[in-house]
Amino acid sequence: PCSSDVSTYLKTSLKTLRKHLSAIRNTFIYPYNNGRIEGINNKIKVLNRVAYGYRNFSNYKNRILLHFKLNPNTTQLSYKKNEEHVLTA
Repeated sequence: PCSSDVSTYLKTSLKTLRKHLSAIRNTFIYPYNNGRIEGINNKIKVLNRVAYGYRNFSNYKNRILLHFKLNPNTTQLSYKKNEEHVLTA
């Protein structure tokens, strides 16, 4: 068939395939992908959406760490209204 018979969609698809051929081959050769990281990012976004925002970044970070069962830094300053800084452990 003549090249004029080939649709522009097919031409575009073949061009894209050629452009990304090495990356496509790598998906079959190597067992690595970014699926786990994408899932973690999605869960973090859902936590933020469900909470309608957090009062401060520390609360947001602690909620993420709690969700993924990670141990946050155990010693930190906590602020109480009209009081001095209190060190909690």
